Amino acid sequence: MKITLNSNDVELAYTTAQRRFIGNVRMNKGFSYGYNKNLKNQLYDGFLGAMGEIVYAKATNSYFNGSYTDNNEFYSESDFQNNIEIRTQDKKSYNFLLIRPGEKQGKYFLIIKDNDKDYNFTIKGWFLYKDDLPPEKLSNFGYQDRPVAYKIEINELTPMEENDR
Repeated sequence: MKITLNSNDVELAYTTAQRRFIGNVRMNKGFSYGYNKNLKNQLYDGFLGAMGEIVYAKATNSYFNGSYTDNNEFYSESDFQNNIEIRTQDKKSYNFLLIRPGEKQGKYFLIIKDNDKDYNFTIKGWFLYKDDLPPEKLSNFGYQDRPVAYKIEINELTPMEENDR
């Protein structure tokens, strides 16, 4: 499923990413799971994630609450109602869904930003994570300083159907 964000959508994503970033600065907190990219990448990755959430909201006509915290509390709710989690990535030669052991149970959607010239996205599908997966699905993806995660191939995802909307 293809979705294009308009200027208002992009502004909402940017504002949401700013609020989340500043909330983390106030809590002296960075990204989790050994993420250690530079400030520029942190800002972009937060923006990309917020855009993915808006893509899902547009595709499903769902409410986007722009969740963040400004009172030094960790936000632990799902991205959307009914245990929906959104994972957004730039298009690469090899994309896949990453889920960490022990993460929230629910549907994990993979959304790909199609290129770096516009705001076109593709919802690749979803994976229902309800129990830990077989150990052979675990990888550290070559990053020795980061914990292992499950690698879900795109062909293992369930395509988004009308009843997901």
